[in-house]
This record gives sequence, structure tokens and C-alpha cells, in this order.
Amino acid sequence: MSFSQDARTLFTFRDSPVRWPIALQAAIAIGLPTLGFALVGRADLGLLASSGGFLALYLSARSRRERALLLPIIGAGLVLSAAIGVLASGTLVGSLAALFLVTAAASVLSLGFGVGPPGVLFFVLVTGVSSRLAAPASLGGAALPGGLILGMFAIGTALAYLVVLAPLLLPGVRKRDATLHGNRVVLRFDLDPITRVIILRILIASAVAVVIAAPLGIHRVYWVLVSVVAILQNGHTIRLTAMRGIHRVLGTLVGVGVFALVLLWNPTGILVALLIMALQFVTEIVVIRNYGLALIFITPLALTIAAQGRSEPVGSVVVDRVTDTLIGAGIALVVLLIAHGVQRRRGRRGETPAEVV
Repeated sequence: MSFSQDARTLFTFRDSPVRWPIALQAAIAIGLPTLGFALVGRADLGLLASSGGFLALYLSARSRRERALLLPIIGAGLVLSAAIGVLASGTLVGSLAALFLVTAAASVLSLGFGVGPPGVLFFVLVTGVSSRLAAPASLGGAALPGGLILGMFAIGTALAYLVVLAPLLLPGVRKRDATLHGNRVVLRFDLDPITRVIILRILIASAVAVVIAAPLGIHRVYWVLVSVVAILQNGHTIRLTAMRGIHRVLGTLVGVGVFALVLLWNPTGILVALLIMALQFVTEIVVIRNYGLALIFITPLALTIAAQGRSEPVGSVVVDRVTDTLIGAGIALVVLLIAHGVQRRRGRRGETPAEVV
């Protein structure tokens, strides 16, 4: 494939199965906590709980019966990630170590079991957000009580689980789900050569990202890590992964602009709940058709949730998020180029076939 063909993927809409049921489910799961708490005058707590709604995005192609068994495991992993972030939030070194360890463990388990999208991404995001919210003000944190953070996150996770299973109350859904469940593929842990390559790249890039971004503070390191993981976790070929990085950068840059508009608008209460539901719904509708376009919507959503407890000028937020994204994408690209060079040398020596790019 030529560069011009690669470039056209930025503006190409791929075929996609019907996504609105998944999109609606995800929107309800992430917006329900915010909406509920907003109705009693505590939209801030609802926004804190809404991050648990990301659980509804996992294993979306599998039957609800299977998800009923597996989502509690993933949910427990997300809550554990949040707890690790909170426990390590007292020092910058501890928070950085927690971010790397969670990234490493989530990469091995998520990719080894073939969990699929969104994979490692939200484990990293949850750890970083929790650590930043619990960290003292001297470290750029919001100094929120750890118990409150974990309690709200657990509520959001539990609500997301109920949202996923609620449609089984309908006979038609149960019938279709039984057919899908009968054709299921059992999850098995398997670190095949391609999976090991992807994990190794993530670990190297994450270690570099933590070291390079450490002077920026925990509230920015995790965003750099999110960019690294999002680019590297879904493929092993250099060309496709690099194109994903370009989609990531361009989509995030536009998405940060949308987030700036959200900050200027400064919605509160029920409006915040409706906003994040709309952003999540559109994201899930377009994510298969065009990844870069999806980033335009998921970026302001993630930033709206992550921005709790911080009051910064719009210009500062935009510059920071753009810089963090570019740093993460740059680190991922350098790791890809080094990996490509190593593979070509090994291919010439006859050790392993050089990777097709």
C-alpha cells in the first residue's frame, strides 16, 4: 500500500455492523451515574462514578450470558487499578510505578486472553485519574478521599454491569442472545509470537514514557501513557500501527479543540450527563468506520471526566493535552521504528522473517 493510499484512510469510512444498540448501552452506562447524582445536586460525584461505565465497552461482541460471567472479572480489575492508583498517590514515584505496573499487567492479561477493544486503555486511564484525584495538591492532585473515589467508581461499575444485562429481561433479546452464546469462542490465555511482540513494544514504550513525562506531573503522565497504549495495543505491523498513530494524533488534536469549547460552555448538572452520553454514543457509532473521527468525540469525553477537581485556563489545558498526545505518539513511533530496524536486521541474518510493512 502506498503513502497516498494510507493517507486516504484518514478520510475513509469502512463498513460497520449495526452499532446503535452497543452505542446506546455504552451511553446509558456512562451517563446514568452522572444523571442520577445530578438530580440530587451532586453532579460532581456522578461524574466521578461515570468512569466505571467504561466496563460496558468490554466484550461487546459476545453474548450477554457470557458477559454476565466475564465482566465482573474485568470490573474487579478496573476497581483494583483504581485502588492501586489511590494507594500510590502519595508520591510521584509511587504513582509512576503504579501506572507502569498496571499497564504491564493489563497488557499481558488483556492481550493474552484476547479480550479485544478497548483492551488496556481504560485500565491505564482509571489508574491515572484515580491517582491524580487522590494526590495532594502539592503534586497537582485534587486531594479527594480515597474511599470516596473507589466507592463512586464501584457504583459506576456496578451500574454498567446492570445496564449490560438489563436487556435479557426481554424475551426477544434472550432468544437472540442464546443463539450468539451457542456460537461463542472460549477465552484462553495464549501469548503467541505476535502478542508477545505487541506486549514488548508496549512495555518498552511505557517505561520510556513514564521516565520522559515524569517532570510533567502525574496529571499529565497518564495521558502520555494513554496515547502510547492506544497506538500500540491493536496491531503488530509497522504500517498499520503507524497509521493508527496518525489517526490518534489528528483525532485527538481536533478533540482537544472540542473539549476547549466544552470548557468555555461550562455545562453543569444534567447538561454534563447529557453531554457525555451524546459523546459516548457518537464515539461507538463511528469507531469502526473511522478511528480518527471517533477520537474527536472520545477525547472531550475522557477529558471531561479526568478534569474533575482542576480549574485551569482553557489555553493551558489545550496546550498540555496537545503536548502530551504528541509526546506519547512520538514515543510510540520511535519504538516502532526501532522494532522495524531490529526485525529487518534479523531477517537479513535469517533468524526470523522480516516483518511485512
